[in-house]
Amino acid sequence: MTTRAGLAGLAAALALALPGCGGGDGGATVATTVTAPATTTGPSPATSTPVTGIERLDVGNGARSAVVFRPRGGPQPPPGVLFLHGWGGVDPTYYRAWIRHLVRQGNEVIYPRYQTGAVSLPGLALPNAIAGTRAALRRAPIAPGSLVVAGHSAGGAMAADYAAVAAGRGLPPARAVFAIYPGRRLKGVPLGIPEVDPARIPAGTQLLALAGARDTVVGAATARRTVARATRVPASAKRFVLVRDPRVSEHLAPLSPRPAARRTFWAPLDRLIVRARAR
Repeated sequence: MTTRAGLAGLAAALALALPGCGGGDGGATVATTVTAPATTTGPSPATSTPVTGIERLDVGNGARSAVVFRPRGGPQPPPGVLFLHGWGGVDPTYYRAWIRHLVRQGNEVIYPRYQTGAVSLPGLALPNAIAGTRAALRRAPIAPGSLVVAGHSAGGAMAADYAAVAAGRGLPPARAVFAIYPGRRLKGVPLGIPEVDPARIPAGTQLLALAGARDTVVGAATARRTVARATRVPASAKRFVLVRDPRVSEHLAPLSPRPAARRTFWAPLDRLIVRARAR
């Protein structure tokens, strides 16, 4: 049974991992537009049609809500990327530069909030993420067979969980999973996100899991275990990578838009998207 003291301890620990994490409140579906340059820093893996702007949709309510970022001027419906944030990172501003990059490549990015702040029950994280994803897909459909799932920290662990349960929940299958520094609990914190058996990840899924050599928040165990236990995925389609570059091997490095982070995190996801959708 979860106690208030246990949740308070979890929130305090997570505040150290994700400084400034705050709550977010979902409301009725709204749409706004953010101007984005039409040019990109390389060829687009999703479309050759210039993206002239980014449309934002907020769907659902509370922890079961999601934010959708869609390209203006791209294909309709666009291919999709499900982006699962780290614990407490309900505000997409934390990953703003990376999200914009993905949308400028022609992707629709679905960002489930899955919680209202750091003090949330870990056992509700995946069900809430699924509910937010459903709300997003109802409002903003994606191209069939295009979904790639990426996640950081808690979101990295849930990216694998989504791939394992999607078929049974009537959700779009994950063509590929990119788990970045995944973790289900912090060291010394008893509460954690329940694991869905990675052996349930379908054989046709590509799987890439990264762990940071200097990640003292979650370590490398979850990333290694996810790849090892995804037994239905052929060895040629799954990979574990230990990131040793000191500039990007700490837990919060994926939030950075600097060149080293782009090479380490953005570029592999771009390549994974291309490979997954080419199959």
